[in-house]
Amino acid sequence: MEVEESFLRPNETQEQFYKRCTNLSIFDCSEEEMLRLVMGPQRLPLREIVPLTAVLLVIFATGVAGNAAVCAVIVRHPAMHTATNYYLFSLALSDLLLLLFGDLQIQTVKDLDKANCGNTNRS
Repeated sequence: MEVEESFLRPNETQEQFYKRCTNLSIFDCSEEEMLRLVMGPQRLPLREIVPLTAVLLVIFATGVAGNAAVCAVIVRHPAMHTATNYYLFSLALSDLLLLLFGDLQIQTVKDLDKANCGNTNRS
């Protein structure tokens, strides 16, 4: 794992940094250095963000289009009004709602977790 130059001390190699922050007998690592070593960078580099964003957009677009099509077909064709298709309609609708609003819930949970991290008086 590559460590930024700002975390390395003068004339220190990557291996020495790793040893300094992982060996308990010579442990000499700040909290920021330890977090960087264990959790990685706070933000992903652009070369990783662009393909990840493209993949997520494709998943989102195909998910919305496919589930909307399933719902439309089941609603518009009376021959499709069976118990099994009602179940499939329910699954497609829940998947559609999750695609459209699921990230909001995850972001809210992250925000709540960040807000409670500093709270040491938990009952």
